[in-house]
Amino acid sequence: MKIINTKDELLSILNKYKVYAVDYDGTIIDSMPMWERFASSYVLSKGKTLINEIDKKIKYLSNYDAAKIIHNDYNILNSPEEVLDDINKFVSYEYPNQKIKSYSIEFLNSLKNGRCLLSSATPSSLLKLSTDALNISDKFDDVYSSSDLKRSKESASLFEYIIEKENIDKSNLLVVEDSILAMKACFKNNIDTLIVYDSSNASDYDEIIRYATYYVDLSKLF
Repeated sequence: MKIINTKDELLSILNKYKVYAVDYDGTIIDSMPMWERFASSYVLSKGKTLINEIDKKIKYLSNYDAAKIIHNDYNILNSPEEVLDDINKFVSYEYPNQKIKSYSIEFLNSLKNGRCLLSSATPSSLLKLSTDALNISDKFDDVYSSSDLKRSKESASLFEYIIEKENIDKSNLLVVEDSILAMKACFKNNIDTLIVYDSSNASDYDEIIRYATYYVDLSKLF
């Protein structure tokens, strides 16, 4: 793993790739504190008693995968699909108010060498609410939502799908993430990762050293 310490180092690395699959929550916007409690908040809003550490159980999962677990564990509504729709409505009031990180605009502007894709576990309907509210929709050439596509980051199937749809060689893709599970999946599938520091992965530094291709604290560069 290479730790990136300067902006010039970062730009040199970015220029090696043709496509950037950029995560959103925790990478571009400071929304992880919201996501880290949304499951328990949702379950409680349905009048259910918490029976397990649901927030930890669904950490890093797509909304769809989280909905499947919540439906199974708490018997909420009739199907995971109904739970997913209900979760999205529940979150939609708070999500557009999540703040953009201080470095994000400048970082996104640096991704001009290739196609910048918004690659997120969050449903595209919620992503649009946020990117429109922050006036950054034009920073992304396309959106790939693992919740919408039913393709997991944690198995790298979303990234394999992006490689296929973008018609590129695997070596031309750089995945920009804060998720440890996505990082490990990319490592197993020989996909390069740029892991971005966030408070949500601060305790995972030993794993980042082992599995990431590159690591950076963007707040120190921009």
